[in-house]
Amino acid sequence: MSMINPSRILAGLALGLAAACAQAESGPLKDYDPPLDPAFAEQIRQADLEAGAAFFERKCSQCHDGFKEGGDFKGPHLWNVMGRKAAAREGFRYSPAMREVKRTWTYATLGYYLKDTETAVPGREMNFVGIADDATRANVVAYLRTLSDAPEPLP
Repeated sequence: MSMINPSRILAGLALGLAAACAQAESGPLKDYDPPLDPAFAEQIRQADLEAGAAFFERKCSQCHDGFKEGGDFKGPHLWNVMGRKAAAREGFRYSPAMREVKRTWTYATLGYYLKDTETAVPGREMNFVGIADDATRANVVAYLRTLSDAPEPLP
């Protein structure tokens, strides 16, 4: 008769818990509501808006319009994006993957999405992998906040 080894049971439980925790720390936005990292929030508060605008002009404006009186291009119009539901711009044809995201664009969700667009929305049509550098991403998120008649309060 074999005995159950408690060490093996504990090791198995630890591996299972580690895998569950790893899954809970990231994933597609349709299933994951990312928290706003306090360090990233501080970077947004200290952001360089001119650098964010320059990045937007270089990397985003070929597909997205940010002007108040603008419209949709290859990507949706981004005026008032902060606080708007994902895939909610009337008249724009979003990918099925983006339509599954039932989140509101906040500092946390935009920061998460723009860090790694493929992880955040697998199957999206946007041909942009993301902004790995936290300071650059904070500059862009802070700039997107300004594309509004009534910008959201800083985090």
